[in-house]
Amino acid sequence: MKTVTLDVHAEACQMAVISPEGEILIELQVETKPEELRRVVSGIPGPKRVILESGPLSGLIHDALEGLADEVVSSDPTRNALISRSDSSNDRLDARRLGLLDRARAIHEVYVPPEPYRTLRSLVHYDHMMATATTRTKNQIKALCRRYAVPCRGTGVYRRAGRREFLGKMPNAHVRWQMRSLYRQLDGFRRERIGARRMIAKHTRKIPVVKTLKRVPGLGPRTTPALVAWVADPRRFRSESGLASYAGLGLKNDWTAGKPVKRARASKRGNRELKRALFLSARAALRGASALRKRYDARIAAGWEDRKAIRDIARTILFVACAMWKSGKEYDDGKVGVPETDGAG
Repeated sequence: MKTVTLDVHAEACQMAVISPEGEILIELQVETKPEELRRVVSGIPGPKRVILESGPLSGLIHDALEGLADEVVSSDPTRNALISRSDSSNDRLDARRLGLLDRARAIHEVYVPPEPYRTLRSLVHYDHMMATATTRTKNQIKALCRRYAVPCRGTGVYRRAGRREFLGKMPNAHVRWQMRSLYRQLDGFRRERIGARRMIAKHTRKIPVVKTLKRVPGLGPRTTPALVAWVADPRRFRSESGLASYAGLGLKNDWTAGKPVKRARASKRGNRELKRALFLSARAALRGASALRKRYDARIAAGWEDRKAIRDIARTILFVACAMWKSGKEYDDGKVGVPETDGAG
């Protein structure tokens, strides 16, 4: 099978066609346009495998070459040291080096979700960015108050009704202007977040599983789209351990000489946005009388710390949601495991 490697850029891609024996057959530049990529790749005879480094244009290239190549692989650029750490780098050499990595079986594939999951990821990520910006603006408002010894406990400083009072306590017109500017930013982010949530709700109508997963305790209109967007296809994970690691809920183990060096601890790797959504869902699940709440109570009674028990609930929500997704079945509270309360934490 021939290997077609692409060094992708916004205007043009450097392409190298490599024989099964590793010989460079063709090298050329192709415009980064779907019709041009299809035209060139379809003209390469025989079975072929396309390899590119993952980036913003991965989805476009995958869609463009679907059905024309036996396989389209996006590789993780952070794992391609042969390219990133090379002393001499240019488009032609980088395309060749992708072929070398493929022959050495050193390509680390990155999953590229199909539509409509790519659009949902974009919307969810944008909403998350605005949430972060909203929190940052709130912190700046409180920092400005503290700088001039203005008490601002609670959320009253953000509310429209109390803004005039806080503005009146600022020492001069220049600082009042800064405070008003921060309030305008806060109001703007709030308006845009409302719009983003409407777009997410509208877009998720194209993904029926979102409605099904909302029946899991803790999963709501904000967290379910995040879970669906980032998981995209639960069947792509070989095990629950791999799924948990991707969601940032895995455990880190250090071993030497076949023995563990220290206790297993929470890993800091994984998708942070998905992890945040699952932790929010875990906290929300505790408000009801579901099996998830009973599971949390059992963990606490067994001596677990709150953060470990919440992590366990977040992991359980993830596993339950993905099991429902794969089977197509409805949520059954009776199938959620509730451990005995007499164990050790």
